[in-house]
This record gives sequence, C-alpha cells and structure tokens, in this order.
Amino acid sequence: MKKKKTLPKLKKECQVVFNAFIRERDKDLPCISCGRKLGLQAGHYYPTQGYDGLRFDEDNVHGECAGCNCFDDSHLIGYGFNLEVKLGKKRYNELIQRARDYKQSGKKWSRSEIEDLIKEYKLKIKEL
Repeated sequence: MKKKKTLPKLKKECQVVFNAFIRERDKDLPCISCGRKLGLQAGHYYPTQGYDGLRFDEDNVHGECAGCNCFDDSHLIGYGFNLEVKLGKKRYNELIQRARDYKQSGKKWSRSEIEDLIKEYKLKIKEL
C-alpha cells in the first residue's frame, strides 16, 4: 500500500505547482515591484510566514524578480503600489480584508484542500 504524503510535503508540492502557474501567468509582465523585465519568481505580497492562508491566493502572488523578492527590503513599497493598480481598488481592498480575516481565524489547510489545489493548478498551467 502506498504511504500518504504528509501535509507539509503536500503543501511543498502544491507550492511548486502554484509558483510555476504564477511564473507562467506573469511571464510577459515586468516585476511587480520594480518594473524591470527579468526572470520572475512567484513573490508574495503577504508572506507565507505569518499569512499561510494566503499562500495560494492568486491576488497575493505575482511575478517578481529575484532581486526584489529575495534581496530588497523595501520591495513591498513598489509591490503595494503596483498591486493596487494591477488589481484595482476593490480587489486590492478585498485582499487586505482576507489578510485581516486570516489573522483572526488562523486558517489551517486540510489534506483535501491541498490535493485539490495541486490538481487545479496543474490544469491551469496546461490551459495557459
């Protein structure tokens, strides 16, 4: 009998698939933070540490160059400004509210949610 993957291993697998989707979705766009056209990573506006419930939120994750995503402590200034422009005021405010709600609820991912997200994002990648 095949042993089930642990929830942390499933989340890691889902993160790989989700990040691949974000990079493919945003491949023709500039870095959300600085505007340069460089190789993009999947950069989170609300970080996974502290906001795990927004880890796989498409409005929270956008193409971001490695310089901004990994090495620029002030990248969120440009990210926030450009994110509001990209999403529009309504969706931007809804993202902020989801972050507040997460902090109050402390949502935990279930095995079935993660398995469903893996399937969903593998399919979305094929559709791009």
